[in-house]
Amino acid sequence: MKRNILTIILLTIVVDFFYFDIVFRFFPIANTKMMLAVWGILAFVYKSIQEHQVHISRRVIISGLLALAFSLWCYYAIIANGTTRDTYIRYYTSFATWVGGAYGVYSILKSKYDRVDLYLLTYFLAIVCVSQCVIALLIDNIPVIRNLVNAVVLQATDFYERGGRLYGIGCALDPGGIRLAAALVLISHQLAKEDRVRRDTKKSVFFIISFLFITVIGSMISRTTIVGAGLGLGYILINNFRLQQGGLISKVQINASFLLIFLIAGVTVISMILYASNQSFHDNLRFGFEGFFNWVETGEFRTGSTDVLQTMWVWPTTPRGWLIGEGRCGVFQTGSDIGYCNFILYSGLIGMILFSVFFIYSHLSLVDKFRSFTFTAFLLIALTFIIWAKVMTDIFLVDALLFCIDDDFSLPTATPVEAEDPESA
Repeated sequence: MKRNILTIILLTIVVDFFYFDIVFRFFPIANTKMMLAVWGILAFVYKSIQEHQVHISRRVIISGLLALAFSLWCYYAIIANGTTRDTYIRYYTSFATWVGGAYGVYSILKSKYDRVDLYLLTYFLAIVCVSQCVIALLIDNIPVIRNLVNAVVLQATDFYERGGRLYGIGCALDPGGIRLAAALVLISHQLAKEDRVRRDTKKSVFFIISFLFITVIGSMISRTTIVGAGLGLGYILINNFRLQQGGLISKVQINASFLLIFLIAGVTVISMILYASNQSFHDNLRFGFEGFFNWVETGEFRTGSTDVLQTMWVWPTTPRGWLIGEGRCGVFQTGSDIGYCNFILYSGLIGMILFSVFFIYSHLSLVDKFRSFTFTAFLLIALTFIIWAKVMTDIFLVDALLFCIDDDFSLPTATPVEAEDPESA
């Protein structure tokens, strides 16, 4: 039992080093994602030699070509505009690093489990995200832990602390919130569509509590987390109250709904008690759910961030700028954090469309890999484009992981086969 728990902890660290990559102060040459990418390349070469063939899936090839096309267009945009802003001209290398790192994670998980499927991956992502939320609380409340993390990990801790922001280990601000939000979408898929989860109370409780904990604490780290929480919760509720053939609601749906409502009520009560008794939790909760507090107290749903963003809608001033961009991006060059504005100002509508197609294809290509994944794929697309209204970033690291893990349709039988349960492995 102790050995199994230690194994899960070590594998969780591996997944965390990919999902929330960090740079160690004692080894500033490369971040953990790059280290895993090196391992992934070596593992892929070894596997190819063993099997006497090199197999790269069609979805990886097409996504890679789209990433390369976007990079080349960005290169043209800065050359045509006479700028030196190289933010996205090497995006193809980021693509390759994410895929390599994801395969590194897959190969390490595969050394322990016979199948590394969507359930197993989501299980570890849930643990990773919950752990980051716990670490953020510990850093905020225990100076010894804060000093230890700051001494080992290279991150903008001074900036986070000046702003009074919670942060984990590599999990902070919008990038951290975006990854937490994406994990929430995958957790909602398990709760909405995975029979082995919906019919097993223990698994359901684990994923629901993880979902709620990440939503509450993750929103204190970054309010972007709420986007994934809203999309995921909507998916769960729609699925639980969707009528079956004959206009009935199944027993599984009823049980899942009661369990969800019970746990939401429990988390709400605990949050209210902490809100009233702990000043730090009080302040962080008000920050994380500022829009909802303002809505209740003033009747207007607004936050400090949305007020600032309203002043940041900056667009090109010429038709040429709209078409190929102006070769500049980032708040210091454009005066805007908004993703749409920055993509267009950098590479024009053509560049933004290329990048959009890249993500739409990457998400939708997973529909024929996992059962009942169509709605989840559209949620990932929605998450991508909603986030762009706030910041210039992406969630391809999720696609990279999903590209590498085992699919649902390579099994010898048509019925789903249980992955090895992490708790009992």
